[in-house]
Amino acid sequence: MRNPPTMRKCATSLEGEMTKAEHEFLLGLLRREKFEGAHLEVGTAAGGTLCVMMRAFDDATRPQFVVVDRMTYFPNQMEAVDINLRRHNLDPAKVDFRVAMSTTAFREATERGDTFDFILLDGGHKILNVMADLRWTRLLNVGGMICLHDCVPKFPGVKLSVDRFLAGHPHFQIVGQADSLIALQKVSAATRPEVSRLDRAYALAMHLPLLTRRKLDKWRSKRAA
Repeated sequence: MRNPPTMRKCATSLEGEMTKAEHEFLLGLLRREKFEGAHLEVGTAAGGTLCVMMRAFDDATRPQFVVVDRMTYFPNQMEAVDINLRRHNLDPAKVDFRVAMSTTAFREATERGDTFDFILLDGGHKILNVMADLRWTRLLNVGGMICLHDCVPKFPGVKLSVDRFLAGHPHFQIVGQADSLIALQKVSAATRPEVSRLDRAYALAMHLPLLTRRKLDKWRSKRAA
């Protein structure tokens, strides 16, 4: 019989899944740039980091926040996010929650003509998910910023996707990094699609090898324990 899935720590603590340094870096970016356009978070967990970002602004100047998440990360995830926001004196009704897969939400946002000044990507970490999520950069306004969490070798799906993205898109420049959180700024308009067919083919080709390596690492870790 398979063991039941482990409950995510954030499901009960309601804290963000970032380090203190990452939250401080993120908070500093938002307070310095003072973006007025919509802010997007893809993957919110219990809403801990969402609360940090929203609290970077006072009620009168806070821009629109949009959250894309399937709300299946742990049981009663939506309720946990709601409680977390209220604990921080934030109104959940002021957040545009789009309960859907990232690919579906991206297609709908593109059809509506949505644009964003700031994007935080912290959804699925497998290379196919990250590469797909990077398409959201198409909706990022020039001068806007995108942050990606867990951009370190420990999470190769994120790291390889970001490295390939930066190599092919010089109109994105690294602003800074704190622990595993990296910030990029869109300094000019794109001249070609941010995620091409070749990028998707690369992600597909790398998916199985990375998945196999992850399982082997887990197996070795259990044997060593």
